[in-house]
Amino acid sequence: MHQEFASEMLGEFKQGVVMLTRTVTAPPDPSTPWIPGEPVTTVYPLDAVMRRVSQKYVDGTLTVATDNQITFAVPSIVPAMTDRLVIDGVELVMKDLRPIPPAGTPVAYIAFVAG
Repeated sequence: MHQEFASEMLGEFKQGVVMLTRTVTAPPDPSTPWIPGEPVTTVYPLDAVMRRVSQKYVDGTLTVATDNQITFAVPSIVPAMTDRLVIDGVELVMKDLRPIPPAGTPVAYIAFVAG
């Protein structure tokens, strides 16, 4: 229920076009197993809002005052630090990724990217 509410609110107030992309390597061709498979990228659209990082998250090393934070509804996959965020066509590397709440079933996620 909380996850549905968060998704609904983030969908209503979403900003720009935000996507989560995940790239994995396809399995190798069985006839040439020594040659790795091709990379395959899957894109997951997100309902998200973005703003300058809240002062409470600034630690001066990993997260600095000029970073941005993106709060997004739970996607169809569990996001990972190896995923990338694409915001209005610009690919960004996540500096940190946290579920909300930090324990239990996430209702949303917050990611931090360089600003």
